[in-house]
Amino acid sequence: MNKFRNILSGTAVALTLMVGATQASADLVTEWDYTIESGFSDFGPAGAIPGGVEASVPNPGIGGLPTTLSWGIGDTGPSQLMVTPTISGGPGGLFTNGAAVAGASLTHQNRIIGPGATLETATLASTLLLTPIAPAPGTPFGPVPIFFNILFEETDNFGLDNNGGTDDCTAGTGSQPCADIFVLANDPALSFDFILDGIVYTVELLIDGIGPLSDEACAFAGAASGCIGFLTIEEQENVLTTAFSITARAVPEPGTLALLGLGLLGLGVARRRKVAA
Repeated sequence: MNKFRNILSGTAVALTLMVGATQASADLVTEWDYTIESGFSDFGPAGAIPGGVEASVPNPGIGGLPTTLSWGIGDTGPSQLMVTPTISGGPGGLFTNGAAVAGASLTHQNRIIGPGATLETATLASTLLLTPIAPAPGTPFGPVPIFFNILFEETDNFGLDNNGGTDDCTAGTGSQPCADIFVLANDPALSFDFILDGIVYTVELLIDGIGPLSDEACAFAGAASGCIGFLTIEEQENVLTTAFSITARAVPEPGTLALLGLGLLGLGVARRRKVAA
């Protein structure tokens, strides 16, 4: 049965390559328009402050998802997590094989808050829509979704709220005592390929400021050792920025694809005869 599945798989690949070989190549898209839309598709614990996390500022372009989460009561207001709702770029922005351009940013307004519920988890959803604009306008590609699952830990520093004294902050935050901890709980694909008129384009997302955390910080946030994330400093506006780029490479010539397809198809038939014998 496994041999039969392999034959079918090889034949399917060969036919797919032969179909692809019939498609004519077109000019390289050199310039793109783009739109990035973001919002929080999930978060917890949900509810009104001080017993939960309040969501506000919906982004109608991504299904009304909120773009601001607020929790806790502090002298200067609640702590907040905010994402840029929409990023758009037109002519003179994104070029194939060119420099990366700015994407959405994530901002944590880290405030010292009193005892009560704090953010524990959040899912950030973003979509990317690409539209060719040079050498000629083309059909939009996307929107392509990407999700970031976040674990969050608010450090215990309530004593700082009233008198500015020291407190037992989380171990393992290094040079940032009492820093709050964000952990990326999933492993999102930070690059993807798509084929347009015989050319393979690769989109790569770059995140500035994210990296491995100490084992102590990971454990405190409920994550395994070697977790990836970032820390945010108390009483500061902490901004995590992103950027993305697009590169291109040609797929094999149609004749090469056709020969490869025929070769694989012949191999599949030969293997089928051998199995039948």
